[in-house]
Amino acid sequence: MNYEDIPQTGVLVLEYGEPATLDDIVPYLTAHYHGHPPSPRDIAYMRERCQRVWSGTSGDSAARRLAAALDDELRQRFGSRFQVVLGARHWHPTVADALAHLVRTGIQCVLALPLSPIASQMSLRSHQEALERAQTEVARPVRLHLIPDWPDLPGYYSTLTINATLALERLPDRDRSRTALLAIAHSVAESARKPEAEYQWRLRQTMQRLVSTLGCDAGYLAYYGAEGPGQWLGPDVLSALDEIARAGFRHVLAVPINTVYDNVEVCYELDVRMAERAAALGLGYVRADIPNAAPALIADLATLVAQMAAVFQN
Repeated sequence: MNYEDIPQTGVLVLEYGEPATLDDIVPYLTAHYHGHPPSPRDIAYMRERCQRVWSGTSGDSAARRLAAALDDELRQRFGSRFQVVLGARHWHPTVADALAHLVRTGIQCVLALPLSPIASQMSLRSHQEALERAQTEVARPVRLHLIPDWPDLPGYYSTLTINATLALERLPDRDRSRTALLAIAHSVAESARKPEAEYQWRLRQTMQRLVSTLGCDAGYLAYYGAEGPGQWLGPDVLSALDEIARAGFRHVLAVPINTVYDNVEVCYELDVRMAERAAALGLGYVRADIPNAAPALIADLATLVAQMAAVFQN
């Protein structure tokens, strides 16, 4: 593929956003609730989660480090042809702020890259709405293309496999029998009008592929993060752990299969809720590291961006 004709292109990396310090919790939750002030219960709940994950009063943005690594990779390969910025749906810099920055530099073509390998219809709608709002706030229109997802990216799956294998190695050889793999992903709301069958199918395919690659005895898929009214995808991760224990497994390997950077929500699920439930059930528990800025992932994301930019110009 010829990359020589690609013009200056912005890469808007999309993340959900989260507080960086305890002082950020109230404004973050207010943004999350679309301007409505959070309840004392919600503030306490978020504060406890942040403190447990951070082991202190502030955290470091893994999403920002990932975006910086992608920017470095693209610059090494293509010089100054690409400029990477990070935009959050519910925190700073916002998607609108990030897009405005690209516009001020004179960029006219922008690729939006979500940090979820497997898209749900719910997440795609949210990304599209955020991008449409951002377009109305910039000084001049830009050509904007959303990369919906990237489930077949080799560097994504290879990093999942490596991290899961390293986690399994923390179990003594004699204890690896009767080990179940528990793949986890963020839940989404669905209805007959807004089904999420493809999201579930892709997640299950990834889970089954990992079970085969790693040689685990069985695989389970569960969800975290359900909130609000309506029907959300299940089972919850804790219910899945209960089921694994009832089935007679002695160990569980937890693998986050649709999260590519450390954040408070998923780390709390893995390292607090799930670890504590597994201990209460008498299950041996290990979990795979999240990819973050793994070299294989970053290299293939850079290739994906360049390929999409070339196609976008035609």
